Amino acid sequence: MTINNNNIFGLFTLNEARGSRLTGDWLNKEFVANYGWFGGGFTTPGNVSTVDRIDFSNDSVTAQSRGSLSSINRSLSATGNSNYGWFGGGFPSISTVNRIDFSNDSATASVRGSLNLAKADLASTGNSNYGWFGGGSIATPAVVSTVDRIDFSNDSSIASPRGSLSLARERLSSVGNSNYGWFGGGYIAPTVYSTVDRIDFSNDFAILTPRSPLSLARQKSAATGNSNYGWFGGGLIPGPATVSTVNRIDFSNDSVTASVRGPLVSAKATMAATGNSNYGWFGGAESPSFVATVDRIDFSNDTSTASPRGEALSQARGNLAATSGVLNIRRQKAGNYGWFGGGSAPGPQPTSRSSVDRIDFSNDSSTASPRGNILSAARYNLAATGNSNYGWFGGGYSFPPATRHLLVDRIDFSNDSATASVRGPLSTIKMNSTATGNSNYSWFFGGMITISPRTTTAIVDRIDFSNDSATASPRGPLIVSKYGLAATGNSNYGWFAGGDDNSFVVYSRIDRIDFSNDNGTASLRSVLSGSKYNLAATGNSNYGWFGGGTPGPGSISKIDRIDFSNDTAGILSRGLLNVARRNLAATGNSNYGWFGGGDAFPTRYSTVERINFSNDSISALPRGLLNTEKSGLAATSNTPIG
Repeated sequence: MTINNNNIFGLFTLNEARGSRLTGDWLNKEFVANYGWFGGGFTTPGNVSTVDRIDFSNDSVTAQSRGSLSSINRSLSATGNSNYGWFGGGFPSISTVNRIDFSNDSATASVRGSLNLAKADLASTGNSNYGWFGGGSIATPAVVSTVDRIDFSNDSSIASPRGSLSLARERLSSVGNSNYGWFGGGYIAPTVYSTVDRIDFSNDFAILTPRSPLSLARQKSAATGNSNYGWFGGGLIPGPATVSTVNRIDFSNDSVTASVRGPLVSAKATMAATGNSNYGWFGGAESPSFVATVDRIDFSNDTSTASPRGEALSQARGNLAATSGVLNIRRQKAGNYGWFGGGSAPGPQPTSRSSVDRIDFSNDSSTASPRGNILSAARYNLAATGNSNYGWFGGGYSFPPATRHLLVDRIDFSNDSATASVRGPLSTIKMNSTATGNSNYSWFFGGMITISPRTTTAIVDRIDFSNDSATASPRGPLIVSKYGLAATGNSNYGWFAGGDDNSFVVYSRIDRIDFSNDNGTASLRSVLSGSKYNLAATGNSNYGWFGGGTPGPGSISKIDRIDFSNDTAGILSRGLLNVARRNLAATGNSNYGWFGGGDAFPTRYSTVERINFSNDSISALPRGLLNTEKSGLAATSNTPIG
């Protein structure tokens, strides 16, 4: 796998890349993210301690045997971060945790602390800082629901007990992203389960929340995923019978039953799985004899049968565990700047701005850096979105003279003092529209076409970033024609909320567009805490925050949060902006959101406020300033989407 700026620095930060401890034969490898490690297991005649390393970029050859676990072990589980992999538990009832140093993986794994309970047939997931080991059996037939957490920075200590699964079970599997983990399937004699429980990493003392189930009850399956989906493959179903079925959980919509995708190459159980952002590898198994084969799922084409990668493990075995150096860090959003462009300046008549201010997220108490008059036309009430390399600003209104726009400008983030380049236009004039997108496309929602008489549109325009000199493509409509709405999203869906229509009706509804089926009409999901328009929104992979706006003559400071994975539930009101305002703009990265500019008529603001996503029940924190007071501006960042 060739790694370039588009698919690696969206996966982890430059500092993480530079900080990877690559020595010896690793100096010829681009990043630890190129490999997966399979450890332990059971074969004829017994348990093994072997650790094999798969090269993701050359996975048709036999895996390399590296070091070993500290002892022979099977029915264990593993998770990891960018530097290490932790293998915990095992049969018959083991509490030992072994740590593999990815940069020195020919050595025997080091014994760290232990799990809180000795157990086998458990499952684990994690993020960059912690690993959670859930369920399992402590002694036949005692099965537990407990979840233990390993602190990666203090892994010589005994793991701390956290919450518990919704029901005790063993032989389950798990996958996760940076904020949540999903534990699926499992077994308590004589019952096999399809249950999926979700752990909130930020609130891991709570009992796990049951989500929608797998499509069939199974045990001894394996799971892996990327930032948006989790794939559960193979296993034993009641009967018993071994299956090749693969289920996919949509992390942003986990209240529906997991979808059936393309199968594994053959029916199998007791394998292990790991992956990177593009593929998942399922290795080893019993089917019914022990095998060394590895199946690879292409995440972008997961309705096809997995492809066999040959006799990839060094020995046939089942009941093993696997992890990789990219399993968790790929899910972090690493953008470091936000750009606020356009807007209207104070005065008796609004004067359009073409200037763009850049906020340094790591130094956000300073006044934003002016990047020059870089939009090709001064305008306000425009919309913006972007990817890790460029930002697109579309539509808007200019005065003087009064001009309505379908213009799209593109800012090159690596050369942002230059005038923006004019790209292909929107399909129709849009003022007071909103936009969101993923790494490949942007969607511009709704907007006002004419002021007098007032005419709004339900058209959704899609810009193809790889062909952005073409006219935007009209896609499926909004349910209601409106303007002054706000949008955010992840890599698979966009959520847009609020707005005002042709009849001066203000809305609270939140609609969702499916990016993979964007010709369809948007679906109603939930509602804001109140009706409002001219608000702003930002988000990370799991949540969206909608702040400010106006329900009518006045401005508000309220911030609402939507949970992408449970978007039909009621919206939670979180903290407040320090200054009530409308016509503001917002952008962010995985940890924070910045709201800037706006007005509470007749006052316009240059203030920027920051929301801490992990502590969003408190009021936003005032940071630096934009260079001028302005409202009707738009914002984006170089944060990879999703």
